Amino acid sequence: MGLFPSANDFKAGKGVEKDAPRNTGVRRFFELVGRDMNSMFLANLLTCLGFVPVISLVYIGFLMNNLPVMLISAAVGGILAGPVLAGMYDTVLRALRDEAGYWWVTYRKAFKRNFKASILPGVLYCVVVTLQIFLVYFCFNMLYHGTNVGVPLWVATVLNLLVFQMLFAYMWPQIALLDQPLSLTLKNSINCMIAFLPHALAASIVQILFWGVVILCMPLGLLLMLVFGFWFVTEVSCQIVYGDLDRVFHIEESIRKLKDAELEAALREDYAAAEDDTEE
Repeated sequence: MGLFPSANDFKAGKGVEKDAPRNTGVRRFFELVGRDMNSMFLANLLTCLGFVPVISLVYIGFLMNNLPVMLISAAVGGILAGPVLAGMYDTVLRALRDEAGYWWVTYRKAFKRNFKASILPGVLYCVVVTLQIFLVYFCFNMLYHGTNVGVPLWVATVLNLLVFQMLFAYMWPQIALLDQPLSLTLKNSINCMIAFLPHALAASIVQILFWGVVILCMPLGLLLMLVFGFWFVTEVSCQIVYGDLDRVFHIEESIRKLKDAELEAALREDYAAAEDDTEE
């Protein structure tokens, strides 16, 4: 598609299976849950642990009723939240492309590889989400006290939620998959939002509804985060947008070529070593 710049530097993976017909929709969801639930659940636990600092710090700012403190806390906590969220997305994306491998080995490599690149996106994500939560709380709190904040503020709040969650739905998979500057990732995400608007809206609504339920159910929401938390909403969101990303960036084709090149290089090394042994 002309909207998108080429991206050739895909991060190395373990390789993918040969092309085969895949289930779609609900069948695909349950297929992945049945096959990869263990890896997704473990990645979810690590993600929850990584979000403990940002949640705790932002909650302190909330108790102080101080938005600047909340935003600064979100920025600080995002330094760790970004890498663990990228690890969660990497785990789900590997499942979506039916990639074999031991979870901890691949997760650890992906976490180290993505660590620096995911810090700034993590800060951006945590600051934006904190501001969104504050805006929603402010609107409902004013309504609870009988004060009408006006239609424009409600519209702005809803649009803020939808647009940024659409952006993040395409941003995080690119963080996990591609070696590129954040500016290019954001540009690609905006282009994807425009090109695949129905999918972007669907992924955004899933995120908003799920996290809205978690927040409304607090403190029970903490249990929901541990059991379902990030893996569920990440899997559903990625399942919605993965076809778009693969169509634009040729993810599986690029990774397959990368693995074929690595295999060919390994065979050449083995052949060269065998020749040296023969000469000796």
